[in-house]
Amino acid sequence: MKESIQQAFEEWKTLLGEERVRPDEATINQYGRTTLPGATTPLGVVFPSTTYEVQEIVRIAAQAGISIYPISRGKNWGYGDACPVTEGQVIVDLSHMNGIIEVNEDLAYAVIESGVTQEQLYRYLEESHPGLMFDCTGSGPEASIVGNTLERGFGHTPYGDHFLYSCGMEVVLSDGKILNTGFGHYRNARTSHVFKWGIGPYLDGLFTQSNMGIVTKMGIWLMPRPESVKMFYLTLPGEYALPDIVETLRPLRLQGIIKSIVHIANDLRVISSFQGYPWERAGGRTPLPDDLRRSLRQEMKIGAWNISGAIYGTSKQVRVYQNIIKKQMRDLGRVRFMGKKSVALAGRLGNMMEKMGKEQGLLLKIRSLEKVYGLLNGRPTEAFMKGTLWRTPEDREAHFQDPLDNNVGLIWISPILPSTGEAARNLMDQVNPVFSKYGFEPLVTLSLITERAMVSVMSISYNKEDPVEAQNAQNCYSELFDALMSSGYVPYRSSIHSMHRLAEGSEIFWDVNRDIKQVLDPQGIIAPGRYQP
Repeated sequence: MKESIQQAFEEWKTLLGEERVRPDEATINQYGRTTLPGATTPLGVVFPSTTYEVQEIVRIAAQAGISIYPISRGKNWGYGDACPVTEGQVIVDLSHMNGIIEVNEDLAYAVIESGVTQEQLYRYLEESHPGLMFDCTGSGPEASIVGNTLERGFGHTPYGDHFLYSCGMEVVLSDGKILNTGFGHYRNARTSHVFKWGIGPYLDGLFTQSNMGIVTKMGIWLMPRPESVKMFYLTLPGEYALPDIVETLRPLRLQGIIKSIVHIANDLRVISSFQGYPWERAGGRTPLPDDLRRSLRQEMKIGAWNISGAIYGTSKQVRVYQNIIKKQMRDLGRVRFMGKKSVALAGRLGNMMEKMGKEQGLLLKIRSLEKVYGLLNGRPTEAFMKGTLWRTPEDREAHFQDPLDNNVGLIWISPILPSTGEAARNLMDQVNPVFSKYGFEPLVTLSLITERAMVSVMSISYNKEDPVEAQNAQNCYSELFDALMSSGYVPYRSSIHSMHRLAEGSEIFWDVNRDIKQVLDPQGIIAPGRYQP
């Protein structure tokens, strides 16, 4: 086996050149990093820049019997980063495949390669197609658009369900063949990126959250930039207000009054986005004492729960929707609205306050609203990734670049719930004691991702340099996973540490998944173990 591995690397070097084939220890260590308590070690990394090179990489891997693990850019923080699910795989890093192939302004779509970043597409549209915008996530400017779409991720705008607004893939299969989905497999097809379903069985879904092939290109739908965008936000002081919030928001989503994804963040989520753990004020204690938590909430002028979303349309449409939202949400509290002009005014006020060194709480709130408004307009930011530094050790100052550069400990778990107040209350009743049991703060956001469903993204933030705390984090995640699965709140995506458990409580589905894998990849070359319990 060792000889076949060496032979494969020699063939890849002939194909790609020495610089784009990296079996050296430094590269292996870099790609073996993770925010999770444990990592897997790859055999090396290869960097294709064309679809043809991906085909040849797959062919060589199949001949050598080596497993390969494709990544778009490896920014899968909190779920496994760039790490393969199992040991001894070669990472295929698609970040060099970063071409924006086409932008069709009339039909509002783009065709991009897998390595295109959020910042790259944002800048390109700003410069060349300012009338169009795309939906971005809070995972930072360098995150891959295709990678997030293949994980069925979500953002903020009416186009927030990323897979729903994708159309037509180019996929390299385990035998090196290229599959074009939708209508893309027909010669001269003119609707490959405008009609999602094609004809016959719909195959695109097979290549999301799976190991069936390597997606090298994808069509994504863009949103015509509206005349008016009004952000709305509301803070609620009551810790037990969550069910009422959900029951109030759901009808507004179902009626189409609010088309954006609506985010409901608890105080800890907001606090962690702007500062690290207050070690000195907490006297070194963890988890965060309740009285200090309340004090921080008051100082930052935030609520126990903090709601944000947006209205899109013409100025007249936005005014109508604004009045309806005010009326239907009045029992919760005063809803505030901010548009382009008011956000700019608040920004200037924030600049003045920053120079004067006054009112830090209000300043932080202004900066938060600026960043949220940017995301609602398709502008990526790294601001909210600073929350990954929450439990950075007190004796070390961390600077945000990449969570992995700070040896951050972070696990995300993201259950899907029906959009009901009862489900929201039930979720918090289950997870709060588990977080407390293991000494962690529940950093929680609930997002109304569709008209009928919510996703809750919860962070276990821990000191990875403390082996006891790292083990507690793993135990906390396992207990949360058990509780959520038992309650029927299945995560919408999985950490590499729980993929082997996805068949628990399931019948037939994963057997069919295995059968399809056997047909498409009989040697198990592509990402064994990935969404393959």
